[in-house]
Amino acid sequence: ANFNHRPYYTMGPRKVLFALDESQHSRAAVDAAFSTYCCLLSDEIHLVAVIPPIADAVVGPIGSAAVVYLSSLKHVQQQMVMEEAKAKTMLELACDLIIQDYKIPSQQVHTHVLPTDGGASGVSGTLLAAAKREGVDMIVTGSRGMGGGKSSLMSLVGLGSVGDALVKNCPCPVLLVREDPSRKRHVQGGKRVCVAYDASPAADRALCWAVQNVLQPTDELHILYVLDLPSPFPVLLEPVTMLYRNEDRMQADAQVVNDAGIAVAAAVAAAVAQGVSPANITSVVLKNSNAGKEVAAYSDSHDIDVVVCGSRGMGAVKRALDSLVGLGSISMHLAHSLHGILAVVR
Repeated sequence: ANFNHRPYYTMGPRKVLFALDESQHSRAAVDAAFSTYCCLLSDEIHLVAVIPPIADAVVGPIGSAAVVYLSSLKHVQQQMVMEEAKAKTMLELACDLIIQDYKIPSQQVHTHVLPTDGGASGVSGTLLAAAKREGVDMIVTGSRGMGGGKSSLMSLVGLGSVGDALVKNCPCPVLLVREDPSRKRHVQGGKRVCVAYDASPAADRALCWAVQNVLQPTDELHILYVLDLPSPFPVLLEPVTMLYRNEDRMQADAQVVNDAGIAVAAAVAAAVAQGVSPANITSVVLKNSNAGKEVAAYSDSHDIDVVVCGSRGMGAVKRALDSLVGLGSISMHLAHSLHGILAVVR
């Protein structure tokens, strides 16, 4: 793991953008980010509400095109004023909550009400533009938990969730919160952080970011490597051929397992070099053809508080088609299935 390459994250005070709306998912995202110390007292907080597009009014009997246009325009303007007022009130409440409950100095909390031009893609585009303009180091947003199949179909026609769009396109880390009230959260004695690792540059960046931006001294670090071993050969082959090919496959499997062990050991050493106590590190190598599914299952069975994974960046059409047949990126699989906090580092 190379901890010298730092394209966007920082060791000092960060700028964090919270994408908020009036849903309970937004409140859960704020609470999760601060209670697990993913956001700190030194951070500069930007609370952003994006006003959704206003539909034109439906006018009755048409007297003239001008009357219809003016009536529709007046309706849109009135709705915009109402939506802007609602957004400002919502942000003021969120601002008071952060200042009072999480003790963030008021001068470090900023609010922004922004318009949008379209649906989910318009909202995410507005958020990405705001993140670029403010130079933020991380975006935090809640997740409603849209199923992978539905999300894939919608993404093929240009729709989908705001969270999906941010995970796919945001150059800075995205903290996606899908809270489960029944899930136990470890805060007082240290939280549990799991990094999905595969020795790729994206995984190295994810591990580096987790160590520098999420881990506290008492936290547990789980480094999880999921192997996708070669599938067995078809049984239709001749017995002698089967014997040789199975022997080749066993040797290949052993080499892959050995390489994974070496990679995980290097990742552990790199984390220790950055100050993580060896006693707080758990390294695991598992086998599953669906890495995202295995990471989600591990998170559930070990009560993981924060899962961190890298994102290589995959084309929209390929991502959607792969997801429909159970493939696709680990980050998108976790965005749809993980209950808890997911940090995607690109």
